[in-house]
Amino acid sequence: MADVTVLGVFKEVDTAAAGVQNALKANFTPRDIDVLTGVPYPNEVWGLPRMKSNLTKIAPVFWIVGFCIGNLMTLGSQFLYPLPTGGKSIGTLATNAVIVYELSMLFGIFASAIATLVESGLPNFKKLPYHTKVTEGWPAVTVLCRDGANVEGAEAALKDAGAEEVVRHS
Repeated sequence: MADVTVLGVFKEVDTAAAGVQNALKANFTPRDIDVLTGVPYPNEVWGLPRMKSNLTKIAPVFWIVGFCIGNLMTLGSQFLYPLPTGGKSIGTLATNAVIVYELSMLFGIFASAIATLVESGLPNFKKLPYHTKVTEGWPAVTVLCRDGANVEGAEAALKDAGAEEVVRHS
């Protein structure tokens, strides 16, 4: 059976938080629960754990990769095709610093942008559950029922918390 998402629409943030807690008590994992609101609330408001991000690790690693590639390009080309000029060093810091800096930043920024998109789950071509009342300021809680298991439990958890409307999306 396909995955089913149960969406509950609430009038207040407190009742939506209670819906999240009821879903957690009904043995759904925090990964299966999502909250849709017009206002960006931190996960702690809903009683969900803080999302972990690898973005702070990815950007410095790719900055170092860009630094190494910049040095290989500049120093490598200078030593492969030497042009001795008046007894000066073939590989100089001043002429290479600009290219190395630019490549380091380029790799770090592009890696950060791509990692942000990947961690955000974009692009997502699946049709996601939504309700028009979310645009009116009502919070909504979605619970993913994998393989259609425990759909009734998810609906009951959201209704018991005071959901105004509960809808199934498959």
